[in-house]
Amino acid sequence: MFGMQKIDTGKVTLSLEENRYVLAVIYTNEEIEKEDVKSVTDYLDQFKEPIPIVIERTGHYSISVMVQIVMLQQTKNRLKAAAFVERNNRDALMTRIAASTYFKDIEVKSFFKKQEAVAWLMENYATEPLLADSSPS
Repeated sequence: MFGMQKIDTGKVTLSLEENRYVLAVIYTNEEIEKEDVKSVTDYLDQFKEPIPIVIERTGHYSISVMVQIVMLQQTKNRLKAAAFVERNNRDALMTRIAASTYFKDIEVKSFFKKQEAVAWLMENYATEPLLADSSPS
């Protein structure tokens, strides 16, 4: 199985759930920077195919435009769909911005309940177990 079931970048935790999707919890109250994106993409690079992700926010962070551009370039080949778990309308607005900018190449949906977010992914995108990219091609 994977060497990295779960990582903590200091701002975000990423964990593989039920071998079907990745849960990302963004808990920082600081700005997300380019280096933060690199640890996330390194984690995602373990998988053979683009993966479904559930994104939960527990902090109040900001993402610079530069980082949004990097995220757009770095995530479209790595993510299949993103389900955001919203706490309030501000979160929902941030999700809409993400969906129209740096996540514009993937399916994005907002939920106010985590179970609903997970159910949507499991039904539509997380139908197969995720495979590690272990084959030296």
